[in-house]
Amino acid sequence: MDLSIAVVSYNTRDLLLDCLQSVRDRTADVDYELIVVDNASRDGSAEAVRAGFPDVTVLANAENVGFARACNQAASVSSGRYLLLLNSDTIMQKSALRTMVTCLDRHLDVGAVSCLQRNADGRVLQSCFPFPSIRDHIRHSEELPMILRRLAGTVPPIDFTTTRDVDWANGACLMIRKALFDRLGGLDERFFMYFEDVDVCCRVQQLGYRVRHVAEAEVVHLLGGSSRTNRHGLNKQWELSRIRYVEKHFEQPRRFLMKGWIALGVMRKLILVGCSQAADRRQQLEAMRTTLRRVWQGHDKADSAQLSPAGLRG
Repeated sequence: MDLSIAVVSYNTRDLLLDCLQSVRDRTADVDYELIVVDNASRDGSAEAVRAGFPDVTVLANAENVGFARACNQAASVSSGRYLLLLNSDTIMQKSALRTMVTCLDRHLDVGAVSCLQRNADGRVLQSCFPFPSIRDHIRHSEELPMILRRLAGTVPPIDFTTTRDVDWANGACLMIRKALFDRLGGLDERFFMYFEDVDVCCRVQQLGYRVRHVAEAEVVHLLGGSSRTNRHGLNKQWELSRIRYVEKHFEQPRRFLMKGWIALGVMRKLILVGCSQAADRRQQLEAMRTTLRRVWQGHDKADSAQLSPAGLRG
């Protein structure tokens, strides 16, 4: 089999069904299987898939185990040469999967492939990025004066309509060689949600493979469609995963500098929120206090104790 497609869902029944239907309607030239992992949805997602798509493998979890672990579950029962991580809030376009499969077939030094993403209005979305760095954080820091941010230099914008090698591509639609995925040990499950795609692309390149953005393949990404609720919980998950990534990939003293930078940014926001009259002030403050506590914990401390089933990233 050419391809195993892993779709993780959390309370996205209608989006999920549309996603699966788009794959079925627009993929006639690839031998594929669909595997849906449902993270304890309360909207009948698993039952709807079983009823509407009896040929799809459905793994229904009793709790939300996170994006990375759910993808690994799908990979463990897959049989394709390649594995596609696909968000439930995507709509597949014609020949996209064949184009991505062909790229991996023809270029043996390419380990992972992404595609062009557009929103519902047809606007090209930013889906590939440089790896996180201190310089990158300086460029985007709200705490520093503009003149200091300019001293960090600028990065030429990526033309997403052109096929090219990239540092990392988001996991909304990311295809990887299954043998390589297994060699890497799958996604790092310590990333409950967010940064698992940055991490896996980094590890792919550490093994000598390229990550390729293929502009000739397209999907529509209904950005945020799978993460519309619990905004503060999602922001906390993003910060916790960012800290985990820094601990894993940054050596001292850069790790210390980055964690200090993160702490300063969170403290600034905490002060601003503490002085505000926002209706959700208490939830915001608690999320930021959790992040500050986590900044200075050792990387062997379990993040899972601080995680909540906030949904999926979009």
